[in-house]
Amino acid sequence: MTELILFGSLALMIFINIPIAIALGLASIFTLLYTGDPLGVVPAMMQATVQKFTLLTIPLFILAGALMDKGGISKRLINLANCFFGGMHGGMGIVAVIAAMFFAAISGSGTATVAAIGSILIPAMVKEGYDAGFTSGLSAISGSLGTIIPPSITFIIYGMITGESIGDLFFAGIVPGCIFGGILCIYTYWIAKKNNWGGKGKMASGQEIMKCFIDALWGIFSPVIVLGGIYSGILTPTESAAVAVIYSYLVGTFVYKELNFKAFAQALFITGKTTGIILLIIMNAGIFSWVLTEQGIAARLTEFAISLTSDKIIMLLIINVVFLCAGCVMDNTSALFILVPIVMPIAKALGIDMIHLGVVLVLNLSIGQVTPPVGPNLYVAADIAKIKFERIMRGVTPLLLVSIVALLIVTFVPWLSLCLL
Repeated sequence: MTELILFGSLALMIFINIPIAIALGLASIFTLLYTGDPLGVVPAMMQATVQKFTLLTIPLFILAGALMDKGGISKRLINLANCFFGGMHGGMGIVAVIAAMFFAAISGSGTATVAAIGSILIPAMVKEGYDAGFTSGLSAISGSLGTIIPPSITFIIYGMITGESIGDLFFAGIVPGCIFGGILCIYTYWIAKKNNWGGKGKMASGQEIMKCFIDALWGIFSPVIVLGGIYSGILTPTESAAVAVIYSYLVGTFVYKELNFKAFAQALFITGKTTGIILLIIMNAGIFSWVLTEQGIAARLTEFAISLTSDKIIMLLIINVVFLCAGCVMDNTSALFILVPIVMPIAKALGIDMIHLGVVLVLNLSIGQVTPPVGPNLYVAADIAKIKFERIMRGVTPLLLVSIVALLIVTFVPWLSLCLL
């Protein structure tokens, strides 16, 4: 009955369009009322959930990404990628993927990546003859790379829930993120050549490439400094995020001289708004997660899952399906807080590596960023392209199938996630 009240009330509130953050908190309160536990635990747990030093990383990486965008760094990274690939079939699409990978290595946010890269490349690709639905769909799914390529806010939250090293999770996301991006580039080239998109301009000369490289050099150094600090052990992820903010501010203000007071204020506003939404979700999701564990629901679900199968491969397939479905109806933070306390003991019982599991779950959720009805990246890209939601769905559907291929490769070849550890 406890499980029915908790999950049933949550499903009902999601169905009637109550915001997921509020629904999580209310479902937890209804369950506590049924079990007779004191409601005084609610504010205490909400405070305890967000009162963690690790969470400071989230607003800092969001701010760093916003400063990159407003300060001209992202624009120069796009120009560099365009010098290499702009003249070939699908070149602008490949540029969108590669630029998203670079931007993701600073911002850690999928939607921020779509907004920064898509606002520049979607109009340019449509002007060059690309289909608007495909263009916006590609930008939306490329933005998902911000979820898997380190530093990733989703990895930070997973590490906070499980106690796994955030640095190790960042390491583990590099190869799978590159595989995801590489498969998207291959498909983009194939479909563009088939439809004769791009390939009308001449390839950049060595001199032009060198000029673009020098102009973008400060931007290239951004992920090197941030991730290098973490991987070398010199900086913690939180300290590295602070360095990213300072670096992005200095480059945008004194090197590229595009970050004025107005742009800086806009970056702060974006950071405050996004962080507020994330923390509200984390507070309510923290209560939900606590109720799952405290009422023994997670343990009972673990026993039930293991009674169904003890095969690691089948269980990973089940986990993939569950998280893909969860990504369709809820944001990454909520999905992690709800499902990880259930999945974690199952994975440990079956000997699944928790770092590898983290990569698989985050890759699932990155795909969830472009699946309706939630799919935040889709709405951002559709708004930039000024097209209807139905059209972007037609463009993104084959890309989703390609993404599933990348997911299955990463799921069943754990070495790809663990080879750099």
